[in-house]
Amino acid sequence: MSEKKDNNQDLIGALVQSLQTRNFEEEDDEEIATEKESYGEEYITQLQTACNNFLKKDSFQVGQLVKWKTNLKNRKIPYKNQPAIVVEILDKPIISNDDESGSPYFRENLDIILGILVDNNIFLTFYHDSRRFEAY
Repeated sequence: MSEKKDNNQDLIGALVQSLQTRNFEEEDDEEIATEKESYGEEYITQLQTACNNFLKKDSFQVGQLVKWKTNLKNRKIPYKNQPAIVVEILDKPIISNDDESGSPYFRENLDIILGILVDNNIFLTFYHDSRRFEAY
């Protein structure tokens, strides 16, 4: 049993030494360069358009039909191009309390309540960021 433990410790020691002597910076630089080359003009244009669409805030009214703006759908529902109806526009937005800063929902500005019909035509409402929607 002691011999097995010593072998495991030797393997762990060898792994740690290998990781310490390996040049990760060089590999990261190569990977970044390759990624930059793979993003063409189409991607850059699409990225800029999505950002501009996100920053352009439309005015909505209760009862108006809306849909996701292109490239701004960040939730499962409503589905892409599915109309949703504006139920309420909040005077004071709710800031999402998702704790993880890496989440797309971290501190999301929820300022509009939308309604949709789901399974068996049940009407449900959901809070959303209105900047992600446009008139249907």
